[in-house]
Amino acid sequence: MSTTTDTVPVPVVRRFSVRNVSLGGTIGSEWIKFRGLASNHVLAGFTLLLLLANGVAMPWAYVFRDRGSPQADYNAYPEMVVDKTGYVGIVLAVLAVLMITNEYRSGQISTTLLSVPRRTSVLVAKAAIIAGISFVIGAVSSAIGFAVAPAILAVGGYSYVLQTPDLVRLVLGSGMYLAAISIIGIALGTIIRNVVAAVLATIVFLQIVPAIPQMFSEYGTEITRFFPIQAGSLLLAPAGTDPMGPWTGYAVLLTWALVLFVVAAIMLKRRDA
Repeated sequence: MSTTTDTVPVPVVRRFSVRNVSLGGTIGSEWIKFRGLASNHVLAGFTLLLLLANGVAMPWAYVFRDRGSPQADYNAYPEMVVDKTGYVGIVLAVLAVLMITNEYRSGQISTTLLSVPRRTSVLVAKAAIIAGISFVIGAVSSAIGFAVAPAILAVGGYSYVLQTPDLVRLVLGSGMYLAAISIIGIALGTIIRNVVAAVLATIVFLQIVPAIPQMFSEYGTEITRFFPIQAGSLLLAPAGTDPMGPWTGYAVLLTWALVLFVVAAIMLKRRDA
């Protein structure tokens, strides 16, 4: 008599090592996504064109100003080339908002966070891309503006004095300012997540909220000076415009950007995709 013993197959367990995605790899992936959307190119190009147009239009406006108006009785000054950079930067803040909120709208954010488990790396990568693009747009547009402005002013027999330290401050400062504003946009987009709500909140926060203190407080003007655009724009303003000074003003803007970015990073880590 023979006894048959059934052999139970042992399941084979395969172990796969999980490799952390480097920050460089994350930035590369986010850059590919950024380039893939035509709307990103349109908004970035539109901002560049606006800044270039301002750099050309302001000197021409000075040449053809109404000499009979008391408000036109002022000397040419180099800061006119970057005069509107503070407010044009809102376009880049909106672009930054769309970089993150469009992923929430499409559901792609879930795939992104599965691919890069360290959520903070995703946020840092997006911020690095939009800040880098914003810096290039600001620096290039202002450099071109300062290259052509003297020739335009010379048509009317005008000129301005621009020292090298001031030129460096205005050219690099244009890029630095726009980079900080774009980080505010990426932070607000991450915090709010909804496309429409985040875009509106960004515009209201940067453009409308600073005017509110002036409506309800005798100290409103002093309070308004410490909001992002108002403080950061001092970096691009003529010396002596505000006691805060250009670099202190930029430090205030940078503080806003960093605080909002930290809040966004914390919320991104704690909330579900």
